[in-house]
Order: sequence, then structure tokens, then C-alpha cells
Amino acid sequence: MMKQSAIDRINLLRDTYLNGPMFQCRLSFNRCRRQRLNFFRALSQNGHLYTTRLRRWYADAYVFDHMSPVIHDGELIVGLPDVSPLTEEEQTEYDTLCRESRFLPQYQHVTAAHMALDYAKLVRIGVKGLLDEVKCHSDALDMNNPENIEKYEFYEGCRVELEALVRLQHRYAEYARELAEKAEEPRRSELYEIAEICERVPEEPARTFREGLQAIHFFNVMAWDLYYFGRIDRYLIDLYRADIAAGRITHDEAVELYACFLLLPEAYITPNVALDAMVGGTDEYGNTVENELTHIAIEAIEYARSANGKVSLAVTEDMSDELMRKAIRLNSMGLGQPALFNDRIIVEGFLRAGMPHRDAHDYCNTGCVEVTPVGKSGIHVVSPYHNLAAMLLTAMEQGGSAESFEDFYRIFEKILHSEIAQRNIAVNRAQMERARNGREPARVSCLIDDCLRRGKPVDAGGALYNYVEPNFLGFANTVDGLSAIRVLVYEKKEYTLASLLDILRSNYEGNEPLRQRIIHKLPHYGTDEDSTNALSVRLSDSILSGCKGLITYRGSKLIPGAFSYFEHAAHGKRTGATPDGRVAGYPLSSGSSPVQGRETRGPTAAVRSVLSWDHRNFLGGIAVNLNFPPKLMQDGSEDKMLRFVRSFMEMGGFQLQLNAVSREVLIDAREHPEAHRDLLVRVGGFSAYFTKLSPEMQQEIIDRNEHSL
Repeated sequence: MMKQSAIDRINLLRDTYLNGPMFQCRLSFNRCRRQRLNFFRALSQNGHLYTTRLRRWYADAYVFDHMSPVIHDGELIVGLPDVSPLTEEEQTEYDTLCRESRFLPQYQHVTAAHMALDYAKLVRIGVKGLLDEVKCHSDALDMNNPENIEKYEFYEGCRVELEALVRLQHRYAEYARELAEKAEEPRRSELYEIAEICERVPEEPARTFREGLQAIHFFNVMAWDLYYFGRIDRYLIDLYRADIAAGRITHDEAVELYACFLLLPEAYITPNVALDAMVGGTDEYGNTVENELTHIAIEAIEYARSANGKVSLAVTEDMSDELMRKAIRLNSMGLGQPALFNDRIIVEGFLRAGMPHRDAHDYCNTGCVEVTPVGKSGIHVVSPYHNLAAMLLTAMEQGGSAESFEDFYRIFEKILHSEIAQRNIAVNRAQMERARNGREPARVSCLIDDCLRRGKPVDAGGALYNYVEPNFLGFANTVDGLSAIRVLVYEKKEYTLASLLDILRSNYEGNEPLRQRIIHKLPHYGTDEDSTNALSVRLSDSILSGCKGLITYRGSKLIPGAFSYFEHAAHGKRTGATPDGRVAGYPLSSGSSPVQGRETRGPTAAVRSVLSWDHRNFLGGIAVNLNFPPKLMQDGSEDKMLRFVRSFMEMGGFQLQLNAVSREVLIDAREHPEAHRDLLVRVGGFSAYFTKLSPEMQQEIIDRNEHSL
């Protein structure tokens, strides 16, 4: 059991971060206001630089050189943005520069970041090693070759950013020493130790587990976007074991450190945005990875109780029941973690996509549930979101000539394929603009293979893998809607497409009996019925065929996903009533799960429907949400849940997330949010603070079925 002093520290940090401006005011995590001000200042001053990319990269260095270090009481791992309010004069300047920034290149339709950096490399060689590598490549260039001019520009950007990062690191060391001189024990000793660590990392290779965590956090927080930590139980295990052998750390102290690490994202990214490390899975030889750090990361979840800082578990057939039970118990506590990913299915999916074994096994989720290879990705996730339910309504508008369901489905499929192709053009244009002018910091490309060797930043296609992962919303609504159209229009012939569409346009007004019939009498995805299972297979195949053959600007391919984040609520809000009985404005179905409340035959039937189609082709991410009462995952029922999870994985499920918060608690939290500030729920691929969700999103979660086994 962890010492009370450690628990008190973790609770202090949680309160500090959750009461801070990033969380309370939902500040942007790309660059909070003071850093944006300095970024815009630099852009306005460095017009003498030759290129837009260099202006951006030098501007990031300027930001580092004008940042004030921030160290909160109780922190063991340090480095957070300065979010102090602007003065009146600074605010005026900021507003002026923001207006001018409208003329900067824009990057709509493409999601920035969402990749796992090669933090194993950072821990191994430090920023100094990266700078040596940059210099080696730069010095080898023949500048009489025009092709090398762009490479030289890239290496210059890497150098100026990395050097500025090191200068900021040393200012943190100085600041920690200044604080130590004024502090009392035991904080005085802690601050001196922080100073010593910040003198070393991330500039130098990490020598200890704590130095490793400090190095990757400092680099990550200063990257200004969503970059993920990868497989920490692989690249930090040797440091941890060396610490244990030397008596520098205990198991409980490592749990405390990792809990502090998990809490840090609460202080620098906006609420309800996932920032993960993944543990478990298999190595390149197919051996299960389960070591001391795998367990430490899972155990830290209970103490951190964070939403932004997360741990995901890649489940294997050989993973111990002990670890699986820990994961189930934590979910039963309403912590929403760890999410459970199917290592076998994901590895098989990457192998199908043409990835070699070594890289296929070294993946992690880089967002909600989208998966990308660690340290090798220029992959754009959720680019873009596609609203399947809206396409179904368009098909109803255009399908008046359809004499059979097959005719109608072909019309729907044609609309689907057309939208995928048309919106891929928009994504390609955005990628083209980023290739011209840049978007990612140059320093990020230093931790993505093969950017340095190729002399290309990730935005110019320097990464080994450059898939685009479009995401498809309303999967279950569309299956159920297609089923209702087939029954009502083409089998029973009770309605025409036009008359059913008129009912939808009126939002079922005067037709509530029909809506209730659709909900309670017609076949649904989630009840393991052959007809809707077959439609889900057909819909998934249509999505895949629509993506097949399309080429991205970087010469890669499209790999779809079917999860939702918040977007099922946002898109649902602007989507009219649909033929599955959903009323206008209500959220679409969450991820790949059945429509809210429709999985009426229990979790096994729900899972059989969800697994009726092949998840291996949807590496863009699949989220399956299931609600269970907490007691079903605890005590004597734990074994039942363990068998259920194992069966889900054996049957080919991509990802499973478990909610264990009762409907009564959710309703009370909606009515009395002040009493439930820390209440966590799973949404559409990620954990979220329930009280921070929109009213529509809260209701959608309340409406989900609660299962028993």
C-alpha cells in the first residue's frame, strides 16, 4: 500500500491541476495565450528569414527563450506552460497579432499531431544525441545540389528548436534551485533533486526511471500538441530495474512517480482530451510483454484518477489473469481505465496493410482508439469525419426510383463512395499546404523515422508511414436505418421512400407509434439478428471499398475507423431524424456500439453483432462501449467479467471500454455537478469528466443500456 504522504501529494497535484486555468477555462493546448503571443511576436519580427517554415521554427525557439518556468508545490516531474494572464497592454497586442495571423497558412480537414514519438530514442541518446545526428546529416549535404537546399532548411529548424529547448531546460534547473533555497524540508531536498535532474534531461541520456519520465514529459509538453508516449513498459524497464538493483527506488515510489506523470496532462491540455501510454501487447517475436512497469502503470491509474492522462492495455492471450483482474477492478471503480485493445487483431491488421512484423507489433493508440506505429508515423487520423446517417438521408432523397432494397442500397453506396473521394481531395489539399509551409514543429520530426535520414519533416512526408484514417460516424444508426427501410418500404410496402422521408422531416410528429414500432419491434444491430448482422458486414465492406484505391497526397492509402470522440453528438445535433427511430438533434450512435438503449438482449448478443464484421481492416479505430453495474466487476463476479473480456478478444474485437457508473449516479451528477467533479465515464473512445460534457452528451451516456452477465 502506498504511503499516505504519497497519496496526499497526488491528491494535492490533482486539486492544483483541476483548479488551474487550463482545466477550468478550457484553454487551447496547442499554445496557450502567453506562448501564442510570443509566437506571433516572433513571426512579426523574423520576416528577414527566407521561408515560412523557418519563420515558424525560429518562432518556436523564441517562445522557449521567453517562457517563465512553472513548478507547482508537490511536483516531482516538472515543466508546464506559463498560463499567467496577459496584461491589458499585452492583450491589446495579442488581439492585433491574432487578426494578422489570419493570413498564415491554414490546415483544415487534417488532424495535427496524433502520433507517438520515439521516446525510447530520446531516453537513450538525449537531445544532445539528436543534435549530433542533425549536425552529421547537415554537414554531409552538398549545397551545390538544389535538392539539398530544402534538407538544409529542415536541419536548421531542428537545430534552433532543440537548442532552445535545452536552454529552457536549464532555466528550469536554475528556478528549481532558487525555490529550494527558500523552501523548508522535505520540499527543499525535493527541489534540489529536481534541479539536478533538470540539469541533465532531456539534454543528456536518462540514467534513472525518474529521469526517463522527466525527459519524455518535458519534450512532450513543449511540443504544443497531442503527441503520445508509446510503450513505456518497453523502453523504461531497464532503467527501472537498474534503480531497483541499486536501491534508488521502490515499487511504491515508482507507482507514485507514474501517478504524478499521469496527472500532468490535466494541467496542459484542455479537458476530455486523451493522452495515452500503452502497455502490454507483444514484441516483434510475438512474445507477451508483461513486466514490472506494465503493472506499475496499471496500478497508478487508481491513485491518479485522471481523464487526460491515460493508460491503455494491449491484451494478449498469454497475459496473466492477475493483470487482467487489475484492469477489470479499476474499471469497476468508475475510473474508465484502462481501455482494452486486442493486440492480435491490431497486429494482423497492420500486417494486412503491408507493415513488417517489427513495426506491426510496435504500435499504440494515438488519440481515442486510433492506432499508429510508434516513432514512424505521419498518419493523419480522423481526417475527416464522415456522417453515415446523413448520407442515408441523402440516399432517401435521391432514391425515389429504387424499386428494390438492392437498388436503394446501390444508391446509398454510390453517395458514400462519392463523399469519401471528394473529401479525400480536401485532405490532400491540406496535406499539400502543410508540405509547402509546415505545421509540425521541426523537433518532433527528430523522433519520427525516417525524417532525419531523408532530410524531410513529417509534413513533407518524411515518416515511414503516411496513411490517412477517415472516421465514420453513426454506424449503428445506419445499419438500423437500412433495416427499417428494407422492412417498411420494400418488404411490407407500408411506406414509400418519399412518405417515410416526409415523416422524418417532421421529426416523427404525429407518428410516435411508428417510431416506437421501429425502436421496439424491428430488427436492430446489437441484438445478434442475422439480418442486421449481415447489413453491418455489408456496410463495413462498402466503407472499405470506398477507401480502396484512393491515394493521399503523400502517396499512401486510406484506412478507415469507426469511433466517435465527441463528434457523434456534434454531428447528431445537426442531423435530422433518421429511419432508425432517432429524433432530430439527438447524438448519433457512439463509436461502433449499438444505438443507445437498443442492445436489449444482453452483452453477449451486443458483442456478437459488433463482431459480425471484420475489425482488422479498421485501424483508424473501433470503440465498443458497454455498461455494467460496478458489483458485476468485483468480488465473486470478477471471474465472469474476465471470461467475457477474454471471449471478446478471442472473437476478434478491436477494443473494449467499460463503464461502471450507475444511471442514478449519472443523473445526480447532472443535477449536482459540484458533488461529482471527478466522476469519469467512457464516451466514444476516451475517458471524460462527466460534469464537463455537454447536456446532450450527458443524456446520451445516461441512455445507454446497463448489462448483466
